Amino acid sequence: MIPATTKMPMKFECTHCNKIYMHQYSINAISFYPTCPDCKQAGLLLGTADSIDIVKHPKTFAKTLFKQISHKLGKSH
Repeated sequence: MIPATTKMPMKFECTHCNKIYMHQYSINAISFYPTCPDCKQAGLLLGTADSIDIVKHPKTFAKTLFKQISHKLGKSH
């Protein structure tokens, strides 16, 4: 089960290599756009991930969500 305080990841589209990638939600997401993990070009913000993204991009979604949860658990200690 996903903790209630965990935000959905931010979803980006890389127009250079035509891929969707996700990055954990952050307050400064408006001023910081993470680069594509494949080509290192800045992507376009598509918003937060939707429930359909779990089906369309399960590996990317799970990896991003796992990073966010482990980061939150690390901060609580």
